[in-house]
Amino acid sequence: MRRGGVVLVCMALAGNAHAKPKGDPLKQKCIDDAEAGQTLRDEGKLGAARERFVECANPSCPGAVAKECRAWLADVEARIPTVVISAVDAAGNDLVDVKVSVDGRPWLERLTGAETAIDPGPHRFRLEAAGAEPVEEALVVAERQKGRVLRAKFGRPASAAPVEKTPEAPVAAYVVGGVGVAALASFAFFGLKGLSDYNHLKDTCDPNCSTSDTDAVKTKFLVADVSLGVGVVALGVATYLFLSHPGKSSSPSQATLTPLRGGGWLAGYQTRF
Repeated sequence: MRRGGVVLVCMALAGNAHAKPKGDPLKQKCIDDAEAGQTLRDEGKLGAARERFVECANPSCPGAVAKECRAWLADVEARIPTVVISAVDAAGNDLVDVKVSVDGRPWLERLTGAETAIDPGPHRFRLEAAGAEPVEEALVVAERQKGRVLRAKFGRPASAAPVEKTPEAPVAAYVVGGVGVAALASFAFFGLKGLSDYNHLKDTCDPNCSTSDTDAVKTKFLVADVSLGVGVVALGVATYLFLSHPGKSSSPSQATLTPLRGGGWLAGYQTRF
């Protein structure tokens, strides 16, 4: 029966010789609850409608009104959907002490695993647990849908603000680059020293220089060559580490090799940071 049914019931009550006197506040409240319950039901506010129908279905209300309200209450109970909320932490453990609000209004103080009635339609749930970032979920709940499950998972703790690690790549790049620079310095020193000794022997004792003197020159050239190889490789690795580091744009760089008198090469490397 629609709202008109309540009007007919109320008219019947008014004409009933055994009805309570006009102006009885209890009877009027029962009629008001019945009227309001129907309005709320038709607006889709089934939860609020159910509360009104519970009131007017009370045996203390006039019999005709209570009978209609009991029928409407049964209909609303069947139509109102229910939701079951559950939540787990980042490790997958079930949580109980979780506060839930729906559409910006407080709804649950903690989780029990029980079904909770809610009006049909779209809703936005916000779950809050101590020490964790709040979780928000959107859900469209259909009329007559029972036991709709919403399972939320909390992530990292709220206090654990993201900590950016100091990038290791630039540090490694500078360390390896330093090795490369030192190796090139060694190359330059031994290369120039070996070249100087070589020219000295050529001017003073060539071709009758002692074996010890010539071996000393060869050793200097050998150290210079090894240092050059180490320097070039180290600087290449350092360049790769630096340029491949996230957030760093490629920096103009240039490597050079210059031939030296008497053999050997002089390596150079330039870059702008």
